[in-house]
Amino acid sequence: MANLNKQNAPVMNPTEVVKAYLAAFAQKDWGKAIALLHEEVIWHVDGDANVPTVGLLRGPVQVRKWLERFPSHFEPLDFTLAEFIEQDENVLVLGRFRHLITETGNRVGSDMVIHFKVSQSKISRYQIFEDSALLSRAFNSQDTWQQHQIKINGTLYHYREQGEGPTLFFAHGLFVDGEIFNDQINVLSQSFRCIVMDMPGHGQSGFNPDGWTLDDISRDFALMIQELSLREVTFIGQSQGGMVGLRLAASFPDLLSGLILIGTSARAEYPEREDSWQRRRDIMLNGSRPELDTMFTAIQREIYGEEGLRRHASFITHERNLMMTLPRSGLALAMDAAVFNRDDIRALLPSIRIPALVICGDADRATPVGLSREIADVIPDTKLIVLTGAGHHPVVDAAQQVTRAIGDFLLSRAKLPPR
Repeated sequence: MANLNKQNAPVMNPTEVVKAYLAAFAQKDWGKAIALLHEEVIWHVDGDANVPTVGLLRGPVQVRKWLERFPSHFEPLDFTLAEFIEQDENVLVLGRFRHLITETGNRVGSDMVIHFKVSQSKISRYQIFEDSALLSRAFNSQDTWQQHQIKINGTLYHYREQGEGPTLFFAHGLFVDGEIFNDQINVLSQSFRCIVMDMPGHGQSGFNPDGWTLDDISRDFALMIQELSLREVTFIGQSQGGMVGLRLAASFPDLLSGLILIGTSARAEYPEREDSWQRRRDIMLNGSRPELDTMFTAIQREIYGEEGLRRHASFITHERNLMMTLPRSGLALAMDAAVFNRDDIRALLPSIRIPALVICGDADRATPVGLSREIADVIPDTKLIVLTGAGHHPVVDAAQQVTRAIGDFLLSRAKLPPR
C-alpha cells in the first residue's frame, strides 16, 4: 500500500522542486532539503577560498555538511526571491540577499542568480552567481569594510556605509565631504542604515572631466538606489546635496520615502554673486597654493563665523587641508554644477509629495532662511526648523540640534499609517 501511495504521489515540475528545496533551506530542515537532491548532485560556489561556503561538492553527504555549516557563518537579514525561470530541466532563480557575517560582524548584500538543474524531480546541480569579491571583503577582518566604491554612468563614487535598518542617504555640499555628517552618523547608525556619499570632485570620489549637472547627480543616485535595492530611503542633503535631493524627489518620486533638506535652495544662484564665484573659480584653477588656502579660509569664515572657527577649529582645519589635496579641476567643475549651471526648480516643488523636513540656520549667509522658507511653504507635508545662531553648516555648528531634529522626524513618520 505504501509503494502504491508513493507511485501515485504527484510528480513535481522543476520549479516546484526548487521552491520546495528553498522552503526547506529557509526552515533549516536539512533532512527535507537533502531528500530533494540527486545522489550525484554537484554543488558549485565560486569565489575566494577563504569564504567558508566557496568550493565544489559532490553528493548529498557533502552538501548536508555545507547546509549545516551555513547558519554558523551567515545570519540572514533579507532574502528576496524575485523570479523563477524554467527551461526544460533548468531553473534560474533571480533574487537578492543581505546577510550578517558572524565572523566579522559585517553586513553584505548582493544580487544573485542561482542555477538549479532538476532531473527526475531531484536537484542534480546547484550553482550560485553573486558578488564574490564583495563577499571576500566581508569575511576579511582587516578590510576597511565601511568604505565602498561604485561606478555610475562613468563616474566613480565613494561612499561610507554604517548601521542597519531603513536607509538614510546623505549628500553634502561644496568644499567638504561625507565626514561633515559624522556627528549625525554616530547616532543615527544605531537604528538606521546610513549611506554617506562623497559628491563628484570631493572626498574620494572621482569626477567626469567633461563636467556634470545637479540633474546628472540626481539620476546617478536614482540608479544607485534602484540597483542596490535600497528600501525606505530618506534622502538627507546639505546645500548642493539638498539641491540634488529636490531634483531626485521631483523626478523619481517612488524611490524616496522622506526628504530632509539642510541649508539649501530651489533657485538659481543670485546674479549679484556670480562675479565673486568667478573669482573663486579662477583662483581654484590658476591661483598659487597660498592664494587657494586664503580663499578656502575666507569661505570657511563666511560659513562658520569667527565663533564657529574657534569652536570647531580642529575639524575646520582638517576640512580645509582635505580640500587643498583634491584635484582643482574637479572642484572647479563642481562649482560649475552647483553655482553657474544651477537652474531654478521652484516650479517642481509642488510635485514633491513625500514628507519633508527643512532645516536652516538663521545666520546662514550662503543660503539665507528665506530660501528654506519658500521650499517649506510650497512642498506639501513639510516642517521647517530654523536654528538660532547656526550658519550654513548646522550639521557641524548645531550638530546635536540637527541630529535630534532628524531623529524626531524619522520617529514621527514611523508612527504614521502608510501614505
